[in-house]
Amino acid sequence: MRELIKNPFKRLQKSAVVKLFFGVTYISNAQLTQKVSWDYPTKPGTEEWNLLKTEQESFAAVQVPEEVLEKMSSEEIVHLCVNFPRFGYFGAFVTPQQDGFSVMIDKYNIFERLFSKKGVGKSLIVAYKDAGMKGFKTLPYANEFWTIKLHYLELLLTQNAILQSMSPEERFELLVESRKKFSEKIYDEAFSSLSGLLCSVRIMATLLDIEEYQELKLSSKRQITSQFIQTGMLVDVSTIDEIIGIADNYIKTKEQNP
Repeated sequence: MRELIKNPFKRLQKSAVVKLFFGVTYISNAQLTQKVSWDYPTKPGTEEWNLLKTEQESFAAVQVPEEVLEKMSSEEIVHLCVNFPRFGYFGAFVTPQQDGFSVMIDKYNIFERLFSKKGVGKSLIVAYKDAGMKGFKTLPYANEFWTIKLHYLELLLTQNAILQSMSPEERFELLVESRKKFSEKIYDEAFSSLSGLLCSVRIMATLLDIEEYQELKLSSKRQITSQFIQTGMLVDVSTIDEIIGIADNYIKTKEQNP
């Protein structure tokens, strides 16, 4: 296991990441066939976007009108979040992962609505289960900069407001899926680095923490795991093996005693 997660930042395509973070990525509507009641009128990479003069104008360009948000279903809210034009903005900050993501979600009203809308957890799980190692398999979402897109989706699924809104059955479904994603990532060159694997591990750790699973509470690495859940930073890589083992035990117990 440790051999598979060496060199956590290898294969990072810096030029692509920088372009995404600062808003020059174009998310093509041609990839989207699902009809929604509203779409972002201005996207990075378009002529309209290039006419924006300030960062504040760039922020405003992807805000969703409140009257539109009020009428949207949970599925439409999730659709706009998954296809959010600046989904890589969280990586523009040299801070713990969760801090950068918190800055991002505080700036855009689509996330405020996501965290308050009932039923979004189910739709996010559907999107996550459809997400493969190369992109979405069947759902009509954009797949550009896929390693970052999946990272972004998994970060959404570590947010406490989202997880607490799910039913116990939905949280278990998500735990099983994140464990599956971890296994797939190990054998995929684009995701087998430490940074790629940690996203799935953090979902598992957060879910086990919410369920107050006794094995996690009694773990010798409990303090390290708690810090990891809160910040996204893991100071001891060996903790990954422990979290995976605890998750496997939890899944086995639940399957034997539904």
